[in-house]
Amino acid sequence: MAVLSISSQIARSFISALEHVGKHHDGAGMRLREAILADLPRLQREAKHFGRINIQDGTKGGRSGASAPRWINANEEVKAALQLARQASPLGSRNLLARDESYAAFLQRTVLPARETLHEHGLKGFHELRATYACERYEQLTGHAAPINGGHCYRIDRDRDQQARQQISLELGHNRFDVVSADIGGRA
Repeated sequence: MAVLSISSQIARSFISALEHVGKHHDGAGMRLREAILADLPRLQREAKHFGRINIQDGTKGGRSGASAPRWINANEEVKAALQLARQASPLGSRNLLARDESYAAFLQRTVLPARETLHEHGLKGFHELRATYACERYEQLTGHAAPINGGHCYRIDRDRDQQARQQISLELGHNRFDVVSADIGGRA
């Protein structure tokens, strides 16, 4: 029973950190795997010293390490989310996994219960947090709602739309900027 209680506490802290980032327009837009495997002490140092963080761990498509930089602005919301994640991190760990825990075990123990919490809050899954980030970031960069939310910047200022899509694509770790259309909407 104690293990279940600790697991629930970690799940709540984990969800809290992800929701905190996802609800703010300057959130990090990290993938679930990136959030779980992130080197939290390094990210906190980068946020403090550089005002931005480099997403290196758990990335998709073989991109990893300092040779594949993906810098994200670290505003107060991102710093607060990093602090929450550090608090949820098991003793002696640099990320959200216990030292003897596999990624698959973490998914079963923490992520599945966390998905249920997301569903209770009306979210389909973790990707919706990234999509929310993408839409809010688009609005911040263009001054217009994302096309999926009824915005028409792509008709008014195609260059601004294109630049925003490229920036968001980089921040989300996509190698092609057209992939971001799934989150913010197309140009048709």
